[in-house]
Formats: sequence, C-alpha cells, structure tokens
Amino acid sequence: MAELEVRVVSERREGLLVELGRVVTEYGHVLVRQRLVPDAQGACLTLLLRGPDERQLALQEALGTHPRVLSFESSRPAFAEGVAAGTASAPMAPVAPLIEAARPAPPPLPAQDAAPLAVGADVARVERMLPNLAKDYPRIFPWLINLEYAVADEARDASLYLAGRRTGAWVYKRDFALGAKLGMTDALRRIAVPALRGLVTVEQHDHQLHLRGCPLCQPGGASGGRFFCGFIEGLLADSVETPTVFVRETSCHSSGAAMCVFDISH
Repeated sequence: MAELEVRVVSERREGLLVELGRVVTEYGHVLVRQRLVPDAQGACLTLLLRGPDERQLALQEALGTHPRVLSFESSRPAFAEGVAAGTASAPMAPVAPLIEAARPAPPPLPAQDAAPLAVGADVARVERMLPNLAKDYPRIFPWLINLEYAVADEARDASLYLAGRRTGAWVYKRDFALGAKLGMTDALRRIAVPALRGLVTVEQHDHQLHLRGCPLCQPGGASGGRFFCGFIEGLLADSVETPTVFVRETSCHSSGAAMCVFDISH
C-alpha cells in the first residue's frame, strides 16, 4: 500500500469531497485525511490517500479528468507526518474469521428501525471492505469514512451499522470468546469497554457508554453513531446471558454534545 497526495481545484466546494470520494473508492484507495479551503477559482481540496501502488496512475487519470476538477496535481504526501507509523499494523489474527462473519444475513435489529436498516444497507460494499477492516484494525476509521462517501446517502446509516455489527462480532471471537456468559454490567466492563478503548476514549456509567474522540462524529457533520451501535451489539451478542441486546445512541458529538452516549438494554 502506498500514500498519494492529491490537490484539485474546483469551481464549487458543495459535494466535491463526496463525488471525488466515490472515485477514490472505485480505484481501491482509502481517504486518510482531507483539507478543503477557499481558492481564487472556487475551492481547493487536498486529499491524502492510501491504496495499491499499481492503481495510482489510473486513479490520477480518473481524478484529473473528472468534470468537477479544473486543475489537478499529485505527489507523494507532504503532510503525512505520522501516517507511515499509522499504517504499520501490529500482528493481526487471520482475516478469514471476519470474512466468514459477513456471509450470514444481517442479525435482527430493534423493531423500530429493523425494516429500513435491513433493506437499506449496501451489503456487497460492506462485505468487500471487511477484509481491510480486519487487516488494519484498529486503524479502521479511514475505511469507514471512505464507506460513508462510497454508499448512497440513504444507505449510509444502515451500512455503518452492518460494518459495526460484523466488526464487533469478529473482535469478540478474536479477543474475548473464552468464558461463560456474563451479566450486562460485567459484559460492558470486561468486553465492551476494553474493545472500544482501542478505537476511542470510553467511560462506563452503569448501562451507558460515553465515547469521546470519534472521527465519525465531527461537530456539524453527520453522526457515525450507527457504527458504534452495531459494534457494541456485535461484541455483546454472544457474551451476555440475555438473548437480545439493543444499543441506542442518545447523544452525539456531531450535534454539539460533549460526547456520544449509548444506552445498552436487553
């Protein structure tokens, strides 16, 4: 995998990142970081991308000829301090368990939103991404941000939930599937909190989890809470004594709250 820095100028900034993000995804790359600033011609967007070296020329051609792009430059990353360290993965469990976890139909969801989420998820795209989540775990947020850009707007929440559920189930089987069933409080303390600490800052308050520092929930943007709802449910589904676990986000940093808060019930 190689890094590439791309700089484009466009007449309008609205929707630029989403449209170019779809192109990035099509060529097997993931968005690591972006910067969008005003320009004399409209807007200047700088992207730090990571992907297969052999597809970079084709990606550059596709971006450079995109109808939204007035000018195009590319180079090896200039603002990627720390990225090289970030791409060095610690030893991981084999990818196969996560791939296998993706094959069954999505697990049942809470009754109030089961229909739209079951129907709305871009299952094929999520399953294609799962091996990358396994390979790069816990450095998965660039892939999830890329997923947000790659799927249709109406499929975003459902796809994030499905990715979270699959990943949570995989993490549980890899790291925690050793003992007897637990009560909910113990399962949160011994499984959910340690697993989430690899991704974000987390605190447990009875049957609530408070999360800080989530790249998916930036102020003024769309909430990425459905990923964590699925992730926590996937972690707990086979670990607790109760047959069903429901996770609901009651507060989100993207809406101005100090932290993201998740209620866990059964």
